[in-house]
Amino acid sequence: MKKLVTLLLALALGFGLKAQCPLNQAVDFTATDCHGTEVHLFDILDGGQYVLIDFFFVNCGPCQQATPKVVESYYAMGCNMHDVFYMEISDRDSDAACQNWCQNYGVEYPTIGGPAGGSGICNTYQIGAFPTVILIAPDRQILINDLWPINNAQTVINALEQHGLQQHDCNTPSYNPQVSITVDQVLETEVTATFTPNEDCASYGYMMATEAEIQEWMGIVGLDLPEYLWTYGMPGSGVISNTFSDLTPNTEYNIYAVPADIDGNLGEVVIEPVTTTPGGGSDIMPDFTATDIEGNEIHLYDILDAGQAVLINFFLTGDPYSEQPMPDMTEAYRLYGCNQAGVFVMEISPNGNDATCQAWADQFGVKYPTISRDGGGNDIAQAIPVGYYPTIMLIRPDHTFAKRDIYPPSLEYIIDAMNGEGYEQHECPYEETLTFNTNTVNLNLCEITWITVYNNTAEDATITSICDDLYWLEFTLDGQELFSCHFPLEFTIPQGGSVELGILCEVVGKRAVVPDLVTITSNLPDAHFTVMVDDTWSVDENETSATLFPNPANDFVTLKGENLGTVRVYNALGQKIDEFEANDSEIRINTSGYESGVYVVKTGEKMMKFVVKH
Repeated sequence: MKKLVTLLLALALGFGLKAQCPLNQAVDFTATDCHGTEVHLFDILDGGQYVLIDFFFVNCGPCQQATPKVVESYYAMGCNMHDVFYMEISDRDSDAACQNWCQNYGVEYPTIGGPAGGSGICNTYQIGAFPTVILIAPDRQILINDLWPINNAQTVINALEQHGLQQHDCNTPSYNPQVSITVDQVLETEVTATFTPNEDCASYGYMMATEAEIQEWMGIVGLDLPEYLWTYGMPGSGVISNTFSDLTPNTEYNIYAVPADIDGNLGEVVIEPVTTTPGGGSDIMPDFTATDIEGNEIHLYDILDAGQAVLINFFLTGDPYSEQPMPDMTEAYRLYGCNQAGVFVMEISPNGNDATCQAWADQFGVKYPTISRDGGGNDIAQAIPVGYYPTIMLIRPDHTFAKRDIYPPSLEYIIDAMNGEGYEQHECPYEETLTFNTNTVNLNLCEITWITVYNNTAEDATITSICDDLYWLEFTLDGQELFSCHFPLEFTIPQGGSVELGILCEVVGKRAVVPDLVTITSNLPDAHFTVMVDDTWSVDENETSATLFPNPANDFVTLKGENLGTVRVYNALGQKIDEFEANDSEIRINTSGYESGVYVVKTGEKMMKFVVKH
């Protein structure tokens, strides 16, 4: 009788009486199969594959009968390269026994032996009889607790297809097509987005609609979202930038895209929500208070209410597109008075911190306020909102937008926007260009020329720079050498006082050269100086007959003065390269075609030097 009970127990274990996993949710595990490969269950599920596990042991008769059928279904379902990943787990067998089992039955998928972790996994899943075949979905739900009986390979295939899994050729590579959506610009009635596919994405369909619209359209044609986008969406391949127009202001939309592989199999739908900017009231620039990288508080409406327009450059640090207009922005700052006239210039970054924005400002010579992410830049960009970088905005003193986006972001279009609003150009009031009269100065080779700088301003003036763009100059003050432009410089001239400086002249060939033009920069917006060279007075700037700015120049230089007449431009070799007739008191010379270097402009008996730097 005892032998009969033992036989019945063995039959129960072998044929799987109550052979069912009682769990509804998978439990994670990591184990090493008999070939030394680590298997991590949740990594496979997180990759989007279903997992089929065959719990077995090598001396189980029903397992020996079922395994060839499971192996056959493994090949039909794509050899672990597509929708489903096969593995088998023994609760007792060694790696050597499992390797022999794999060789006998042609098992190519991972086989985990008992000592390598199989025993613990079987206990965790409460496997009481063998074989037990279960199916786990990517969301960790156990869809099949026990696939039995397994009459043939089709039994397994049918069970998997009932859960949406498809057969695949093992020789066909597995593709995972994806497409990403980047929103570049958001306006009242337009949205620009860029679609970027991965290597597995051969093509894709895309469109933009409200949630209500897409649901209505899908219902009319009777298609689900992926099929609808593929059938009725705009076709795309490669990287595409598209502008969706005729949209409704202040409305929530979705941008949809569905990718497909080379075989036409659709991937996961990507949805990017976006809200168009408001109409009507969107003409008003929202107020903000922020702190720039120098620690100064910037209050937008305070600047506007004081009567200045505000030009803002929204940029991204590390972005080559944001870098391109920077020379034009810094030139516009100088051209419109260095924030001391009718226009106030600033820049805002939503991504750069104070340190990266300081490096940015140093790189491009930015002297106007820079607001980083640390100072509130991201909050400002989101409040407007800014959807594309760079974006250059011009705001009127009444808080309305003169230009939401000056495009292309170049000096020409910035000037056009300023002209359209009636804002005039002004020289930077902190700098004063002084002409030295050197006609009566006789120099021995490289002796010091003494000049006297008089402060005619109504308060003390701190000199921060003395520059000459044509020569490397050294100035001496009280016996100490001061280097022009290249090193920090700071000394104070009292109100009504003066300071005597010695200029170490530059030697060109065998001739001693004294500069005839320098620029003095101070801490005062209304600084005014007079210079005397070797007892010969310079022309007072307020009486100068002609002025030339900006200097250095990039795309243009402006000459202003009385009775200009014929204007000629000479290069450093003395060759005439341009000639103009000035019919007004101002002429603008296009220097974009000039090579970088030193030039002389002559009008009547007046000759002035300027530098072109591209």
